[in-house]
Amino acid sequence: MARHGKSVTMLKKIASVAFLLDGLVIGLGGFGHGSEAATLHAAIDRFPIDPDMHSMIYVVWYFLSGCMFVFGLTLAWAWWRLRAGDRRPVFAAALIGALYLATGVLGLIYRDGDPFMGFFVALGTVNLLSLYVLTADRTSIRT
Repeated sequence: MARHGKSVTMLKKIASVAFLLDGLVIGLGGFGHGSEAATLHAAIDRFPIDPDMHSMIYVVWYFLSGCMFVFGLTLAWAWWRLRAGDRRPVFAAALIGALYLATGVLGLIYRDGDPFMGFFVALGTVNLLSLYVLTADRTSIRT
C-alpha cells in the first residue's frame, strides 16, 4: 500500500508540473501571437479591405493575444490555489482547457489537418488530464 501511495504522489507531482508548464506556454503564447501582427499586416495590407474592418482585425488580433496571456495567468493562479487544496479554480481552468481542445479539434477539421492546430489539442489535453489527476481526490499537492 505504501508503494501505491508513493506512485500516486509522484503522479500528482508530474501532473502539477505539467499543469503549470501548460499554463505558462498558454500565457507566453500571447506574446508570440502578438508579435505575429507584422506577418498579418504583410498578408492583408495589400488588399482593399474596408478601413473599419481592417482596423478591427488588428483590435481582435491583439485582444486574442491578451486573452491568451490572461488565460496563462489564470492557470498559474489556479495551480497555486490547487496546491493549497482550494478546488474553486477548477471550473475556470477546465473551461480554458476545453476551449483549447475544442479550438484545436475544430481547427484541425476546418484547416484540413493543419499541424499547428494540433498544438491547441495538446495544450488543452495536457490541461484537462493534469487537472483531472490533481483533483481526483481531496488531497493537496505541493511541488
